[in-house]
Amino acid sequence: MNFRSLGALVAATLAGCAVEPGRPAVPEPWYPPVNENSDPLLAAFEGRVPCAEPAMKDCEKVKVGLALYQDPGTKSPTTYTLARVYVASSPEGSRVVVSGTWRITQGMRLDPSAPVYRLDASAPSEFRSYWAIGEDILFVLDEDMKPRVGTASWSYVLNRTRSQGHE
Repeated sequence: MNFRSLGALVAATLAGCAVEPGRPAVPEPWYPPVNENSDPLLAAFEGRVPCAEPAMKDCEKVKVGLALYQDPGTKSPTTYTLARVYVASSPEGSRVVVSGTWRITQGMRLDPSAPVYRLDASAPSEFRSYWAIGEDILFVLDEDMKPRVGTASWSYVLNRTRSQGHE
């Protein structure tokens, strides 16, 4: 192949990668910008945690997404959407989405004054409590209010991916 042919091939390949005008460069989020009551998104967090689901053979990790909404006037917590995708060595497992209400409490095993985000009973017990480290990191807490311990590959940490008014 000569230089001119190589150049044409590279140009054609790159043209196929271009973003069309008017089309977003990033995929749309998996959660809506407002909940069913028109409360805005406070923040969305995502992470990859170890799979502890015994019924799922070959499950490697769980992709977790948590969207939190708040009342725009009072800034009080209102609803959440929790999404989990179980990923196995074979094709990805099912996506499970639950919604409910959440609240902010204080206190966990390592710090009695730490802010803790608590989801209602609609969420599975292993994903009901989160230690808020600043505004950008949530540690998943166990039933004893201690941070869950991950593996060498996956941790029980969710990182903020979006916040109200900031994409």
